[in-house]
Amino acid sequence: MTASAKRTLHIVLLATILLGVPALCAALFGPPGIWDGVKSFPPRTEDWGTRPEALWNYRCPFSWPWFAGYALFTFACLFPLVKRAATKPANNRTNEQTNIQINGQTNKRINEQTVQRSNGSTVQRFPLWGWLGLAELAVAWVFCWAKFDFCHAIQPYISYMPVWIGYILIVNALCVWRSGSSPLTAHPLPYLLTFPASALFWWFFEYLNRYVWNWYYLGVSQMGAGEYALYATICFSSVLPAVTATAALLHTFAPFDDARFADLTPVKMRDWRTVALLGAVSALGLSGIVLIPQYTYPLLWLSPLFVFLLLQSLLGEPCILEHAGGRNWSLVLRFACAALVCGLCWETWNYYAVAKWVYAVPFVHRFQIWEMPLIGFAGYLPFGVECAAVTAWICPDLIEAGPLKRENAGQ
Repeated sequence: MTASAKRTLHIVLLATILLGVPALCAALFGPPGIWDGVKSFPPRTEDWGTRPEALWNYRCPFSWPWFAGYALFTFACLFPLVKRAATKPANNRTNEQTNIQINGQTNKRINEQTVQRSNGSTVQRFPLWGWLGLAELAVAWVFCWAKFDFCHAIQPYISYMPVWIGYILIVNALCVWRSGSSPLTAHPLPYLLTFPASALFWWFFEYLNRYVWNWYYLGVSQMGAGEYALYATICFSSVLPAVTATAALLHTFAPFDDARFADLTPVKMRDWRTVALLGAVSALGLSGIVLIPQYTYPLLWLSPLFVFLLLQSLLGEPCILEHAGGRNWSLVLRFACAALVCGLCWETWNYYAVAKWVYAVPFVHRFQIWEMPLIGFAGYLPFGVECAAVTAWICPDLIEAGPLKRENAGQ
């Protein structure tokens, strides 16, 4: 089977599983009224503000054991990587001395450019378009939070995407300033393709959320179905570009140097135990969000990733968790942290926005930062790995843009 045929089959199977399994469970075993929420378009928004007691997840009060369990699990997953990131490599290797294996190919060009830039012969300036992005972000932030009477009718439509276009330009510009390259400048066409891919990517999460309703939208009820579909698609298109650029920027800092993770064991994706684990968690997550959502809603963030990786394994496609050796754990950490950084920005700009989202998270809805419960930010970590997997699928070189400069190695 050719690579393009595998890619097509992967897309078809992925869509069929993610869309079909919850729908089948809902049709066979779902509670009464579940389809009302799934089919509502634009999504229902009134329940949270007018009748929160009607929400099933509102009736799951805060629980210290659940909160502690989620916190300990998150800590256990992160601690080995964070500890490694905080420890300098024994042999003092840096990216310019380490060839990074992605999909079986050596990314020599990145390392050659790193050596050229690290000798001090050239000094990168912050690009002009980065300053334009900063200006756009400042203006867009005002329109995102302020309630202007003169543009009341259109403000919901202009309060999201302009902010993120400014952010994307700024972060790419910072990559250029620190390392001489960025996803936007090094691979402009593949990077632009992440915009439409991002919209499709996030619509899957929107669909899965219709079964658990962990987040709700306010300020969009006046939109028609087509109007909302267009508006939401434009907004969703910023997710992958923002996370990818942020991960590239993090890669210019020493804690995310690949050499720090050089001797970690890669995941054996084609081992039967790995395949069985991915399949079991995916099945539990995609069925559980219908049958027992109060217990399995966190798997909404893991199931799509596991299905994606499982299909890559079964179809013999390259996978980000195995083809770069142990160093690939640097990639996992920086994309997870990149999603967390973007999550903080998402929640900040959302809080006072005209069109916004709010949460209802069972058992852990406390200690909120803006609208998000504290432990809810843990969901951004696996989401970042999903972003890495999809971005690498589009263009493997994108996930390695922004190599570490020698003069920054000690920072």
